[in-house]
Amino acid sequence: MNADERAARLLVTPTALQTLSLEDAIKIVAYLQPRVIEAGCEFVREGEAVHNDHMLLVLEGDLSVHNSSLQDDDDHLVVRVMGPGSLIGELGLLDGGPRSASCVANTDMLVGVLSRADFLQLLQDDPAVGSRLLLAISKRMADTLRETTRKLILFAQMNKVLSEELAKVANDPDWFDS
Repeated sequence: MNADERAARLLVTPTALQTLSLEDAIKIVAYLQPRVIEAGCEFVREGEAVHNDHMLLVLEGDLSVHNSSLQDDDDHLVVRVMGPGSLIGELGLLDGGPRSASCVANTDMLVGVLSRADFLQLLQDDPAVGSRLLLAISKRMADTLRETTRKLILFAQMNKVLSEELAKVANDPDWFDS
């Protein structure tokens, strides 16, 4: 299996864009630019608002996703560990907005970078494949939004129960005497 076919197979995994066909993935991989990232490098910075118009497909190595907004001090909370077949930054590909988390290479990595310019070229060269890529990214984003909504509902339910229990304790004068 050559490098392009291997990359295409990673692109259609559940951690990436599994709704694409392998044939589409092979065409898309031709638009990726290879990039080596050294272990320890923070290659995506939370809040970064420039040069964000690309996404990366992890081909080799692994990384940690960090978020500082979940911590009270300078520590970073590891939100996720990702490896080959993972996509990073698909929102940036679409809107170029600020990054929502930081990514640090845990090992030396090889990634394929799809810039917005290359994505737009793909749309011009092969509108059908470009459209299917856009739909696959949209489905991935919709799935993520649904999962986030499910977690928020669970959090709200837990918060409600906790608030009710705290109100009972606050209204029970005997509780403080124990």
